[in-house]
Amino acid sequence: MVITKLLEGLGLYSTPSRILKMIRHRGNLSLLSCVVFFAFSAVHAGAPIVRTRNGTLAGLMMQTRQGKDFVGFRGIPYAIPPLGELRFQPPKPAAAWDGVRSAKDDAEICVQRNYLTNQEEVVGVEDCLYLNVYTPKVPSDEEAATFHRFPVMIWFHGGGWFTGAGHSFFYGPKFLLDHDVVLVTGNYRLGSLGFLSTEDMECPGNVGMKDQVQIIRWVHENIVFFGGDPNRVTIFGESAGGASVHYHMISPLSQGLFHRGIAESGTAYCPWAFIRPGLAKKNANIMGEHLNCPTESSKELIACLRTKKATDIIDTDRVFRIFSYDPIVSFAPVIEPNHPGAFLTEDPIISTKHGRIADIPWMLGVTSEEGTLRVPALHNWDNGEQVKKLNKEYKKIMPITLMYENTCPKSIQNDVSSKIREFYFGDRAIDISTTFQTIDMYSDSLFIHPVYKSVRDYLDTQSSPIYFYYFTYKGTSSYSKLFGGSTTDYGVSHADELQYLFPVGEQLFPDVPLSKEDHRIIDVMTSLWFNFANSENPTPKITKTIPAKWNSVKTSNDFKYLYIAKSKFVMKKGFLPERMKFWDSLPVYADPKMKQKVKEEL
Repeated sequence: MVITKLLEGLGLYSTPSRILKMIRHRGNLSLLSCVVFFAFSAVHAGAPIVRTRNGTLAGLMMQTRQGKDFVGFRGIPYAIPPLGELRFQPPKPAAAWDGVRSAKDDAEICVQRNYLTNQEEVVGVEDCLYLNVYTPKVPSDEEAATFHRFPVMIWFHGGGWFTGAGHSFFYGPKFLLDHDVVLVTGNYRLGSLGFLSTEDMECPGNVGMKDQVQIIRWVHENIVFFGGDPNRVTIFGESAGGASVHYHMISPLSQGLFHRGIAESGTAYCPWAFIRPGLAKKNANIMGEHLNCPTESSKELIACLRTKKATDIIDTDRVFRIFSYDPIVSFAPVIEPNHPGAFLTEDPIISTKHGRIADIPWMLGVTSEEGTLRVPALHNWDNGEQVKKLNKEYKKIMPITLMYENTCPKSIQNDVSSKIREFYFGDRAIDISTTFQTIDMYSDSLFIHPVYKSVRDYLDTQSSPIYFYYFTYKGTSSYSKLFGGSTTDYGVSHADELQYLFPVGEQLFPDVPLSKEDHRIIDVMTSLWFNFANSENPTPKITKTIPAKWNSVKTSNDFKYLYIAKSKFVMKKGFLPERMKFWDSLPVYADPKMKQKVKEEL
């Protein structure tokens, strides 16, 4: 549009034929070239430019929370749009482009529906494989050889592998870029479009994880142009993003491409983070039947699904619901047949226990009330009927909602459910009076104990330092409002720590300004995360911002962790011992020996 107006103003844009006639004359060709150059300059005047392997990008200047200037590039393609025959296929590297590509706006999000927030509409597009890069400075050609490069942090968003995005609405850079770090965020395919598996070579699965691998590869090949150090790459994420970090530490496709990991509120041990053999195929067939596709052969099923609208495919998410929106995840990472390009070929618990995992510095942690992801909805949706049903039919519902239905032998599930009820509630009802007991139950089952167990198993075989935190700071806003539509105090919710790494609160809670204490926690959290990415040590020295040393966990029997609270920043020993011991005693993690039995029962 700008070029058209400029050409019209100079009398050079009347008809295409007139322009072609003018181009035939050398003088007018030179004039036209100058006009086009001038037009480009007007469009991108003052815009930072970077040249990547695929082409040139024009970004935008931005400012951090503390007023520091930095550079942003958004909507960068890292893979060919996965359309048509490329649906359900691993990503293919993005094609090169000519000229200068505008990189000022976020790409559209991947197709999804967030049923955690009771979202009705399916939103997003399939052409969504794009990433954003934020850097303190793009080195000039003259500086390239001597430039002191910044550590790189690649963010994988959470959302149960069925919702979320890497765009700036959620994960903007203005907190972390107060530090000298390059931040990369990106989209990856979600739900059945990203994690459908027929458990054979027709659709082995994990294409959403392979999208993430392609992001890491893109960074490895291109981040030097943005001032980043490809030899200091940290991958980090929350919830499904945290579990993704654990998976990349295991997967052969990711080995050697990153050097440290941060897993917030999720690892591959979490019961929602892995679809067991047999169940993935079953879910694929259920979806196919719902969309009137043949299920007798995987080839026919996938061919049919490629003809369906992406929104219709995601819209099948409700057919998997048994209680409320449980099981909370129906499509997630799976074990693939052993073949070139496989992301995962072994149960992640087995890989971790036997040391088939990257020996790199690892930082993990949880919030104190992770179960708030689930409990507010139980109390506030359907006029409280869900929690009444849980109380009355707990033996039937607990295996589904706490997700041990497919890992614990059917013959003892009633006994396990009774033990869980006794431990958390005694002879009390599961209702509003026992809200925090219910939160603890969900916290321990879905997040805290699996993350804790991941640390212990990692310690048994690896030598790199591992750091564990327990986030108990209650700020002015909480994600619990989103998960249940209520302002009731449910403690420090799942995802609450994100508000102190990214400015998500500005979008999610615009009417609640950050307090002075919130700003202090932002300083603390971003410093810890940056220090780890920069030097492998979250507290290389004691400062006013970080007044205590964060020591690594040495052994399972000497479990030390960092306790982060409003007025406390201290090391503690012995992590929730009674609750962790209780879950250690329960047979809720599938034994590899019973894998075939579980598959047959499905």
